[in-house]
Amino acid sequence: MTQAPGSPGVRTPSLRRLLPHEALAAQAVWEESHLADDPGSRPRGGWSIDAWATRQCALLLGERIVGLAGIRAEPQAAATAARIALALEHRQAMNATLLVSACVDLAREAHGDLLRLFVPERAQWAVEAARAAGFIEVRSIYHMLLPADAHVPPPQQIRGIRIRPMHAGEEGAVLEALNRNWAGTWDFVPIRREMLEGDLEGQREGMLLAVDAGNDSRILATCHAVFDRSDQNPDGHPRAWISNLTVDAEQRGRGLGRTMLLAGIQYLRDRGAGSITLGVDAGDPAPLSLYQSVGFTSISTMQAWDKSLRS
Repeated sequence: MTQAPGSPGVRTPSLRRLLPHEALAAQAVWEESHLADDPGSRPRGGWSIDAWATRQCALLLGERIVGLAGIRAEPQAAATAARIALALEHRQAMNATLLVSACVDLAREAHGDLLRLFVPERAQWAVEAARAAGFIEVRSIYHMLLPADAHVPPPQQIRGIRIRPMHAGEEGAVLEALNRNWAGTWDFVPIRREMLEGDLEGQREGMLLAVDAGNDSRILATCHAVFDRSDQNPDGHPRAWISNLTVDAEQRGRGLGRTMLLAGIQYLRDRGAGSITLGVDAGDPAPLSLYQSVGFTSISTMQAWDKSLRS
């Protein structure tokens, strides 16, 4: 039985910044916690706190790292993003409360006005701590999977539009199209050049573009189909993921989004993919309906909880 803090022989949890030699131990806690709570959202290559967080701190029992709080403060972002992780054997309410409080402190240090805590729905230890700290649930993100045996029709041709892979040296045009098409969507943060180049590393052929048949440089829609045999989907099939499915505002309503989705699925299956995954804002009914109509079903949910930091 766990003794109360202050009892003889009991270590009181404490928060502090990570030391350089603790990086591996911190990463192990981060990975274990996220894998237990939301395997459906696992990014290519796994979760990395150093790659995601701009500020972080650790929860310790004695000298052992048992939890982590991290924030990501992005220029032009509407909110400072936050995530927490906690070792499975230490998921007591007090520890979760300390981690949520640490996120608030980190965000204030970064001069954030709004803190957005992302919590997997099944991580009730974190959900309860967020609610107790005055956070309000504002959105859900579904992580969806298309089974390997799902029948999907081939993409249909749309008059005046051609689908092709991106060309060498086209990064600037693709980046401009992505940011233009994503603008105005919930939780949008402009994509930076280095972020796009990281996504394209080893995955350039899967960046599919719909272009004007009469003007090959005019990008009308995008779909990034990622296939990585060295990694796995949650069901054990090779890593296959659809991202950055966007359509120019003037081209919406023509079925172009569906055509790009089907083209991405075909690209992945032609390369040996089984199941295919993607993430979608559950508050936006159009893409959610599109994915469901093709056969994608939700396998896990990430909740966004907001708290104002203004005095």
